[in-house]
Amino acid sequence: MTAAESQEQLYFALQTFTEVNRIITSSHNSDETLARTVRMIAKRIKVDACSIYIFDADQSILILKATHGLDPSTIEKVRMRPSEGLVGLVLERSVPVQESKMHEHPRFKAFPQTKEDSFSSFLGVPLIEHRKSFGVLVVHTVEPRTFSPEEVQLLSSIATQIASLVSKALLLKQLDTATQEPDSKPSEEISFQLYGQPVAYGVAVGKAVLLKQSDIEVPEKTSYRTAELEMSDFQAAMDHTISDTLELIEKVTDRVGTEEASIFHAHLMFLEDQHFQEKIESKIEEGNTAAWSIYNTVHEYLKAFAEINDPYLSEKGADLKDVGYRLLHYLGHEVLSVTKKTGILVVRQLLPGDIARMDTTRIKGIVLSSGGVVSHAAILARSLRIPVVCLEDNELEQIKDGTPIAINGDTGFAATYPNKEVLDEFKHLLLKQHNYYEHLEEFRDIPCTTSDGVRINLLANVALGGDAIQLISYGAEGVGLFRTEIYFLSLDRYPNISEQTKVYRDLLESVAEDQPVVFRTLDVGADKAAPYMGFLDEDNPFLGYRAVRRQLKEKTVLKEQLSALLHATGKRPNVRVLFPMITNVSEIKQAKALFEECRKEIETSGKTIAKIAVGMMFEVPSAFLICEKFMSEIDFCSIGSNDLTQYVLAVDRNNPQISDLYDPLHPAVLKLIKQLVETADEHNKPVELCGEMASDPDGCVILVGLGIDSLSMNAPLIPVVKKRLSEISLSDAKSLAQKALAASSPEEVREIIREYFPDSHSKVKHKA
Repeated sequence: MTAAESQEQLYFALQTFTEVNRIITSSHNSDETLARTVRMIAKRIKVDACSIYIFDADQSILILKATHGLDPSTIEKVRMRPSEGLVGLVLERSVPVQESKMHEHPRFKAFPQTKEDSFSSFLGVPLIEHRKSFGVLVVHTVEPRTFSPEEVQLLSSIATQIASLVSKALLLKQLDTATQEPDSKPSEEISFQLYGQPVAYGVAVGKAVLLKQSDIEVPEKTSYRTAELEMSDFQAAMDHTISDTLELIEKVTDRVGTEEASIFHAHLMFLEDQHFQEKIESKIEEGNTAAWSIYNTVHEYLKAFAEINDPYLSEKGADLKDVGYRLLHYLGHEVLSVTKKTGILVVRQLLPGDIARMDTTRIKGIVLSSGGVVSHAAILARSLRIPVVCLEDNELEQIKDGTPIAINGDTGFAATYPNKEVLDEFKHLLLKQHNYYEHLEEFRDIPCTTSDGVRINLLANVALGGDAIQLISYGAEGVGLFRTEIYFLSLDRYPNISEQTKVYRDLLESVAEDQPVVFRTLDVGADKAAPYMGFLDEDNPFLGYRAVRRQLKEKTVLKEQLSALLHATGKRPNVRVLFPMITNVSEIKQAKALFEECRKEIETSGKTIAKIAVGMMFEVPSAFLICEKFMSEIDFCSIGSNDLTQYVLAVDRNNPQISDLYDPLHPAVLKLIKQLVETADEHNKPVELCGEMASDPDGCVILVGLGIDSLSMNAPLIPVVKKRLSEISLSDAKSLAQKALAASSPEEVREIIREYFPDSHSKVKHKA
């Protein structure tokens, strides 16, 4: 294409986009908008027909919503499964599909009522929002025609432009239905409004989808087959479940990132644990069925966990229950399966695997019982943008299948048979939520700056080398935390130096050299460890023999990791090493000495190593209180806000009974952070922060106001932080931070922020 042709193509595209915008702004309803849009497209790109199909998740069908060129009487009447026709193929693949002679394509299916038999060519492009295809834009010509790459790109761009319009139009229709106050309700049904526990942000309105959840019936114990056959069944179930778990890890990684996917590594640990397998196998060898042997072994573990009454073990119990149920599923036993209905899921407890498999186009929200908050499941729900509210058991029992219900995951509010006032408010909230997520897409590819132009560095937490692909997708500016323990936990033995070197080098090669990569050394303890690591049970693993404490006493593992890191770095700049769980100066001195020992050994062989900055995690209160003593020993500071909050407040965030007390915006936590920032600034040491606080829309504002200009978080949350920080000046952030330091509670801090950002996800009461 010549420069003149390229210029002409660009001008044509701009004209088209301008006309689409004119239609969007001047149309009065969704049907009119779609009708005008397809007419305009058909005219401008000179085709004989243009149509829009929308995927209805409730019915799992594609529906013709607008057309110019096909029989208009078939609008809303032509319906097809995603597995049918070329339109379905576009939806399945989420990529453009074209065919100059569509009747010859194996996926072609005629719908005679549309009179499309008169057309020859087909070009379909997906309508995509939030990375999900929800419809298809199609054009036809009577004569065979092969569309040029420029034409395909133009139609794809138009599809991108109208996707938001179509999505919003559909949302408005859904809202009119969902928020329509019932003319009457059964006399025995009661309207009620409740304030439960907010678990995952967002609002949802729909009909309750009640899932009865009961423990699996005890399988038949005595086997009438040989032990060999039962053992074969057990091994097959193990293979299927391991494969299923690996697929879950891949699926969750693709949808929200490896940080969340790492949850399922605990499942693999159970499956691959030799002791767990041997207990099941011994029961089979005694003449019992494979199903009973699995069931009995799982429940032995669960009973032991319950008797110890430890929140951490409760979390592990949920993981084990998930694994056990999936093993039994492959042996033919019915377990809770995520529903194919559309609405608000109401269930006592959901396991992480349930949420990972959930069709988020159907499940608009979740209501659990108070005993059903499993932190792993909650993390997944938040990442997948599924609002979750937790109610008391007796309150949950009042909700019947099909009951209209509205929930607010920001506040914990729930209402059955909501009145007009509540419905009107929720309609407003749902539209705001839709617009918010739509607006987020604009922030992926732009630098993070405050409203007055101050640059803030946003980095990504990654757990496996493949996570680096997310850096570009979400606009990360480097790796702020590479959690090397996830790599170690995925193995059945300690990796050797060459194996580690390859993993670290692969990560470094996938990140631009002008961007930083921070490697945290192995951070494991009895609470998170693979069987081969040989950790003993501890009463309180968070305060136990972990991280640097262990690595400095058993130096071989740490020395090999540091050597591998040095080999991988070579001459590459912007590499940093981070030591976790430092409580006193002697620990960082020992760690540095071991690092220098490794460096000298490698340089003696003639290899040149670039300067690697050495930092420490500030996550233990003692380190903050004597932070000045560390400054001469380190190049940078990294705050681990999750553990810091836990240690300062003496709150186990995985304990549902006290989880409401866990809030990193507690003034005590903020004062320690402020002290570190001021001290580091005096010594010209940069301060970074990684942890959930960095991605909290409220927390990031306070952190920037406290003087932190580098935040690291799960990559999918970076656009959220970019948007929030773009809405405030540095001076205003500093003012809010000062007010927060003077507050008496995290609730007061969040109220201060809400006054500045009325749309903040702060924990305040619903106004109904």
